[in-house]
Amino acid sequence: MTALRMPVSTAARKGISAVAADAAQQRIVLTRMGHDVAVIDSAERLDETVRVLRDTSREVLGAYANLAEARGGQNSLADVCARLGLNETVVRERAVRLQAAQIPAARY
Repeated sequence: MTALRMPVSTAARKGISAVAADAAQQRIVLTRMGHDVAVIDSAERLDETVRVLRDTSREVLGAYANLAEARGGQNSLADVCARLGLNETVVRERAVRLQAAQIPAARY
């Protein structure tokens, strides 16, 4: 679906109700002086986009996990965090919070 490009001034003249109604049908990209400044989209399309991103990220993570497993060897959490530029303490604290809340780790 192609997004409708609309200058901010046009959106202001139309009013929020009209722009929201348009966004229910088609994604709107608001522009100012020819540059994209904001996007207005329906809640349903945003929810679907988030779902697709989550599903895809799980698939990519799973593929990399399988690749790492196939290569053999083990890495410590400290080594993995260092290679990814993550703070090991933050990762461990988040794991404890997720486990305590019984939230599946893949749902953050």
